[in-house]
Amino acid sequence: MYKQHQQPTRAFRFRRFCRAGWAAFRSMHREVTIGRLAVRVADSSLAKCAVLAVGLTLAEGASMAQTDDRESRTLPEVTVTAATDSLGSTAEPVAVLSAADFQQSTIHSIADLVAQLPGVDIRVRGGGDVQGDLSMRGGTFDQTLLLLNGINLTDAQTGHHTLDIPIDITMVERVELLSPAQCLARGISAFCGAVNIVVNDQYRDRLLADLSGGSYGTGNASLLGTKTIDRWTLTAAAAYHRSDGYRHNTDYRHASLLLQAIRHGDRSDWHLQLGGQTKDFGSAGFYSTTYPDQFEATRTLTASATHTVRLATGSLQVAAYGRLHRDRFELFRDGWVDSVPAWYGGHNHHLSSIAGLNVRYQRPLHLGGRLVAGADVRRESIWSNVLGKVDSALSAPFTHSAARTTSSLFAGYQLRRGPFGMDATVLGAWNTQFGPDLGLCGDVYYRLPDLRLCLSASRTYRLPTFTDLYYQGANQVANPDLGPEHSTMVEMKAESRALELGADASLHLLLSAYYRAGRQIIDWVRPTETEMWYSMNHTAVDALGIDAQAALRSPIVTLMMRYSFCHISQDAGDWISGSALDYLRHQLHASAEVSLLGFRLMWATSYRLREG
Repeated sequence: MYKQHQQPTRAFRFRRFCRAGWAAFRSMHREVTIGRLAVRVADSSLAKCAVLAVGLTLAEGASMAQTDDRESRTLPEVTVTAATDSLGSTAEPVAVLSAADFQQSTIHSIADLVAQLPGVDIRVRGGGDVQGDLSMRGGTFDQTLLLLNGINLTDAQTGHHTLDIPIDITMVERVELLSPAQCLARGISAFCGAVNIVVNDQYRDRLLADLSGGSYGTGNASLLGTKTIDRWTLTAAAAYHRSDGYRHNTDYRHASLLLQAIRHGDRSDWHLQLGGQTKDFGSAGFYSTTYPDQFEATRTLTASATHTVRLATGSLQVAAYGRLHRDRFELFRDGWVDSVPAWYGGHNHHLSSIAGLNVRYQRPLHLGGRLVAGADVRRESIWSNVLGKVDSALSAPFTHSAARTTSSLFAGYQLRRGPFGMDATVLGAWNTQFGPDLGLCGDVYYRLPDLRLCLSASRTYRLPTFTDLYYQGANQVANPDLGPEHSTMVEMKAESRALELGADASLHLLLSAYYRAGRQIIDWVRPTETEMWYSMNHTAVDALGIDAQAALRSPIVTLMMRYSFCHISQDAGDWISGSALDYLRHQLHASAEVSLLGFRLMWATSYRLREG
């Protein structure tokens, strides 16, 4: 991906290329000058004798003074951006949306942006991006992970809060759709896959402000500033959104702030982030249409620090991260209801936390191979008056708590031999509540002149959320002895290069087909003779689908089309399943852009057919 770069801060000139695996990445986000010199001058610059070097240079200068036919040309400046995982895995993202794809479109929220990915379903509740359930390829909102710059910040309480992240769309550089195999290569087990949001790290000073408003008291404001000081790039982004609601109890207020500091050194890099978010919103009909005066307030705090060191034998990356989430749910909104039923025990209060440390090491091996290994320790906790086990040491409003720790080790081998490549990764994990588990993935690919073929297989798992384990209702019985659910997935992918069609036009094609077998799926089931539902590892769910994409680009017209199909089959045995099999069966997105006489005209449409 190439993007115009206006104010580069560092520059260097190539003298020779050492052909090392990391050499190209040393030029990222720098101004590179390329000179054309006579052979004698180039040789003289590398000579050890200073006197001889000066003599040859003067001689060449005198010769050029007599017949100077040199041409001076300034090339356009570009920024070369690599994926967050620069390990060169054969398992490339299923799909990528860059800033150029959405920065001048009608997309104004993270939920709307993620919904553009093929096979991704966003069930948005309310307006203004207050809440949304993220799922992909026929899975549930608990089976899809959300990564921020490759760090797993998925909520451990429930998938309803996964999109509570303190970033504004103005900071997004690109969004990647990752399959389970691609996640496992990062040391992360993902049941259906993950969406990775990469935050903008442009190396130029800028100030960006955005204001908008509408009916029902709707207002939006955002401000982003970036300043480069020496080798540090500092970014601050703040946003505020509000509305009185388009109908009863749909008002909202939410604000976010994100601070980022990035430093690229000669031998090491730093990436620091600290963000906070507040949301208060009326949630009429969000969870039940029986109670129209529901209300919810959430508070989110995230932090991460990543340090990458380039060693003589490879590279080492250490990342520490954390997430703190506070949730208050009111079935009867304070001040909106004259009388509360006697059976109502009060509002639900939850405080969940995630803290983790991730270490990754890679080094090249002989014969074109590469070793990737790492370890991760992740602590997940919750304090609540509903979820968890009774804890007498807590103070109001919390009466229950639960915690678990997952320690994992992973190792992978990547091989490149001409047009052939392969990856293999194994992940072993131990959880203090669920015991050991295993993740496996393998990829093979073959490159033709204009086509890349890839076959991948993976075995992954998902731990139950705290809601899966402890939620109790009037006709629901939770099961704290639930175990992980597992999936086995096979995917085939064919991707063409940018085929030249003449007149500066190119065509890019992508087709992938997958099959996922899910076993011991966590489901709410009941016998036919009773209305009481039980949480169990019971159901088998299989998914079969395809993703297709075509993009035609020319200096004047750009056409894009994405299509996804998914079919789900379920087996709950003699029990009645509580799963509604609510998923996207067909999804089509098409867009066209025309650039002429300095104007850009964009057109886009989407079609979705939902089952359930």
